[in-house]
Amino acid sequence: MTYDTSKDPRIQVCQHASELLKKSLQMKLGVQLSVSRDFLERLSQSIDSSIMTLMYMYQEPRELASSDQMKELVNAGKSLEDGIGPVLESPDANPLVRARLRWVLRTLIELPVRMETPGKTLASGVDILALQIRSVVAKDPYWITRVTDGKADVTVVTNIPNLKAGNVLAASFLPPREVGGTVSEAMFLGSELRSDPAGTMFTEDQVDAKEATSILYQDLQKK
Repeated sequence: MTYDTSKDPRIQVCQHASELLKKSLQMKLGVQLSVSRDFLERLSQSIDSSIMTLMYMYQEPRELASSDQMKELVNAGKSLEDGIGPVLESPDANPLVRARLRWVLRTLIELPVRMETPGKTLASGVDILALQIRSVVAKDPYWITRVTDGKADVTVVTNIPNLKAGNVLAASFLPPREVGGTVSEAMFLGSELRSDPAGTMFTEDQVDAKEATSILYQDLQKK
């Protein structure tokens, strides 16, 4: 039986990332780039085209992961990363746009890795990692946490109380959004403390990813 790639949740999430990329490039970035907007728009079109091709290749996931079309998508993602480098690095960049572009790159470039997982729900289309809390600041009714995956720090806004520096929790990297005026780049998947090292990657079967799947489904329905 032919595998229906058009319904693969990981590719559907990448398609959402491509749409978010288009919207982000239309917003004020807040910094000067060394490449033109036309160049970035052409890259965006190339990424969109590659995703659409992957969606209708009807190959098994592992075959798709090593395909030439997948390599083209990843290379376009890396070219995009180079082009928007100043946005990713500058504190003057629009914080929401910067976070969204980080998520787009994470989603696109890591797609081959995700194609090695079961891919049962939309949660399989995003990173699910163990994140260690560095700091917690109360901002009623939320808590703003600064967390690390061992490589980089991001902000997670949560309503989970009593969290402390050093705690490790599983989190899903959903499309960033503003929560209480602060940009949140991931969502904790419950309050269970874990002993896994920061950066440990989980599959959707190893955590309770129902809420993450629901949020992604809602996002995709808004397209």
